[in-house]
Amino acid sequence: MPIARTFLASLTAVLATAVHAQPVFRSAIDVVTVPVTVTAADTTRRVGELGRADFRIYEDGRRQELTLVSHQPRALSLCILLDSSPSMASGRQVLAIRAIDTILQGLKTDDEATMHFFAGKVRTAFPWTLAPALRPVSWIEWRLSLGTALIDALKEGLHQVEQARNPLPVILVVSDGGENASGTSLAGLVATRKQSETLIYGIQTDLTPSRYAPNVNRAFANFLPQVVGDSGGMTHRIRTPEAAETAALALLEEWRSQYVLGFTPKDGPDGKYRALKVEAVDPNLAVRHRAGYLASPSK
Repeated sequence: MPIARTFLASLTAVLATAVHAQPVFRSAIDVVTVPVTVTAADTTRRVGELGRADFRIYEDGRRQELTLVSHQPRALSLCILLDSSPSMASGRQVLAIRAIDTILQGLKTDDEATMHFFAGKVRTAFPWTLAPALRPVSWIEWRLSLGTALIDALKEGLHQVEQARNPLPVILVVSDGGENASGTSLAGLVATRKQSETLIYGIQTDLTPSRYAPNVNRAFANFLPQVVGDSGGMTHRIRTPEAAETAALALLEEWRSQYVLGFTPKDGPDGKYRALKVEAVDPNLAVRHRAGYLASPSK
């Protein structure tokens, strides 16, 4: 027993010394990352590689110290929300299929995707699936039905993001932009930090509405820009299959070429929304990014 007690006492002392000797790191949970799309005002100019000295970042108007600037592609978790209302008939389906097939075929090995149809209700086409296991979409199962619950679909997309495994969560809405059936309001839709960090993009099928489409409230006739909002994404408007493919390839390129900026906020998590602003030091460069995030601890 005395030997055992002596051993335990010695071990405790060694462990205590080791703990005190360890350098203290702040938890990665405090680090906020911001995907940034950088473009040149002169489209013929190549942006080139940028570093920490090329950006300024602010949180609620206070400048923050950048601790990370990365230009490495990140694995993508892509949630596709596809409008299945009657207004997608008469050519819009062809555009949507071309865009979605192009994107799914362009995914990398570590990427994953899920797709959901929405009309009056939201239903799953396929769950989260790694890119190598994705099968060609069975478009014969894409049946149009009444209603356009675009906001309800976005709510489901944000719920799906919570189950995503990759560091770059993206929601892509493919629609004509109508909304007339949701039971959810857009205000207060984002409930978690991960949801607030999700990029939302739109592909808008921009054709003359089908004569079979039901009447849509004019206030909701082009709701897609509000859905994309200030998430850091953008909307591509397409009118031809060739434009659909071009838009899809442009999205893939953007997701692969974004910069990721990181900083540790001066204030700890408080669960409140915080505004973000990123500037490029070079006035000839434009940056696009999300407008803020919920300052709750990330999981």
